[in-house]
Amino acid sequence: MRIILSETLSYCFGVRKTLQLLEKLLAENPQRSYAMLGEVVHNEHVIEGLKAKGLRFVERLEDAPRGAVIILQSHGSPRAVYEELERRGLEFIDATCPMVEVIHKRVREVERQGYVPVIIGQTGHEEVRGIAGQVRRAVIVRTPEEVTPELFRGVTRAGVVVQSTFVREDALRVLERIQALVPDVVFTDTICQPTKTRQREVEEHSRPADTVIVIGSKRSANTLHLYRIAQKNTPCTYLVDRAESVDEIEIPPDATVFVASGASTPEELIFEVVRRLEARGTGTNDKRAAGKVPAQAKRPWLEKGTAKGMRAAGQKISKTRPGGRRGPTGFLRRRGR
Repeated sequence: MRIILSETLSYCFGVRKTLQLLEKLLAENPQRSYAMLGEVVHNEHVIEGLKAKGLRFVERLEDAPRGAVIILQSHGSPRAVYEELERRGLEFIDATCPMVEVIHKRVREVERQGYVPVIIGQTGHEEVRGIAGQVRRAVIVRTPEEVTPELFRGVTRAGVVVQSTFVREDALRVLERIQALVPDVVFTDTICQPTKTRQREVEEHSRPADTVIVIGSKRSANTLHLYRIAQKNTPCTYLVDRAESVDEIEIPPDATVFVASGASTPEELIFEVVRRLEARGTGTNDKRAAGKVPAQAKRPWLEKGTAKGMRAAGQKISKTRPGGRRGPTGFLRRRGR
């Protein structure tokens, strides 16, 4: 079995910063009560781990324990949430991903310029709700078929942004349909670079593979996009959210297996999936399975140069450093009055 790892695996920059912030808060202030409004990321392993360390998850502000510090999720929140926090005088920490904050800023900008904000994304997703909640009115579309004359009746100027984890080719098809209906369209490609990088790697490496395994939650938008990209190229594509699931996949001994992950998939889960795949190889490979992915020099069965995303082989972390005022944890901290 030949195993190829995507160059970019596990957490993206925004998710990693959020989780580092939460780990720091829970470790340094165990006496404080913290409540996350919504889910920090769409991954059950991450959620359960944080619950075990004392973090509460609530769907509404009124469900938070009295005196708790409110943490806003990385997907972003509508302006109404900030207003409610200020009105109640609650202490809160804004853990919105910097990439999502860029979209918030842009959608407010196009509204001020007189355009009708249009969001290409998944209706109902927390990120899309947060983007739409920055403006008075927003049109949300996911597919070209949803772009109808009825939906855009009276719209002569449209300012278009995209959900940060959307597939660029799909977004461009939607944009083309919008441009056919609206005379004046300004488009900002707000798909984040880590998403584009992962999608490009999956597009490239899934084509020659016999089997593709995408690791992540079925509730994660970016993970599902990677799965669909791979499935178009390789019919034997599997989405797994538990390491033991790979044991049920039939893989020929001489197969080339490409492994990718979503941006909210923990490293530990990836390590275990690869360990189980490795254990199905030759006898020498079985002896190397030691609980985590070994250094690349010690695993000749792995395609050289395709494991930059794993910490054991030198983790690839986004070097993007968005501007703006940041606290020591990397996120703007605000206290209600």
